[in-house]
Amino acid sequence: MRNRPRVLILESMYHPAGQELLAGKADLDILENATEDRIIEAVAEADAVFVRYPSKLTAKAIEAGKNVVIISTSGRGTDAIDIGAASAGEIAVVNNPGAGRVPVSEHTLGLMLEFAKQFRRSDAEIRAGGGFGQGPVSTRFHLEERTVGIVGCGQIGSEVARKCSVGFRMKVLAYDPYIGDDDVKAVNGERVSNLEDLLSASDFVSVHAELTEETRGMVDRDFLRAMRRDAYFLNTARGGIVEQGALIEALQENWIAGAALDVFEAEPIPVDSPLVALDNLIMSPHVGGLTIEAREELSISAASQILQVLAGDKPPHLVNPDIWDKVAARL
Repeated sequence: MRNRPRVLILESMYHPAGQELLAGKADLDILENATEDRIIEAVAEADAVFVRYPSKLTAKAIEAGKNVVIISTSGRGTDAIDIGAASAGEIAVVNNPGAGRVPVSEHTLGLMLEFAKQFRRSDAEIRAGGGFGQGPVSTRFHLEERTVGIVGCGQIGSEVARKCSVGFRMKVLAYDPYIGDDDVKAVNGERVSNLEDLLSASDFVSVHAELTEETRGMVDRDFLRAMRRDAYFLNTARGGIVEQGALIEALQENWIAGAALDVFEAEPIPVDSPLVALDNLIMSPHVGGLTIEAREELSISAASQILQVLAGDKPPHLVNPDIWDKVAARL
């Protein structure tokens, strides 16, 4: 390892605090919107890499990083990194979990409140000179005593459950094969072992699962058909969990009352996407976890873990912990 390591940053960090922390102990090479060839060229000169979407570290790029010992994601997700190739190259991969718990759960509640209270509609009607006198025809509704079904009850899902149950006195159902009854009871929820039972009973279905081969495309036509016609679907997790074509069909044909998406199959979405024409869909551009506070926390976490590994210390959020001894031997 050279005296002053070189850190490649693929897309700037979410907050300058992280880059400032790195710059104090390493030389930085910052690339924005780089081609794969340019990434490969830069990786060959790096000791560590930070990567943020839309950039990706393919196996070919990782293999070029003969001196790279650590790759960090920008957040919790690792889909921008070929982890198998990194492990084969004895490179530690770290992510930065935890920072999304508060902002994504609040974002989810905001979307639910929009469906219930129709703020956008009210604002548009007033600006157009109307909106008042709706007493006999208002379709707004309470969240209190409604049922929310949470698919994936990890850090974020459990916080959504807690906020819904404590803050709005909603009934919480949770589907997650990897947690126990006590985990759900701790946030005032009820664990269900059959996903269809959750879908048929919920006023809101909110997805907070990891994107894995098991969950990829799990929200398909059957999933959406199993929901109630007056229910709302929300996804603030990963776009790949939803078969977007099936959701478009469900909204066009009113299988469900509406949907809200913070994540998509492809980002940004094409300007001519059928999603844009759906008036029963709310969209936000993958910003659910990007509050000012979370951006700073994420950037400092990524920078700190990079510096830990470069100093020979084991980082707290290793994605591939089985290869740490091999990484340590390279330092």
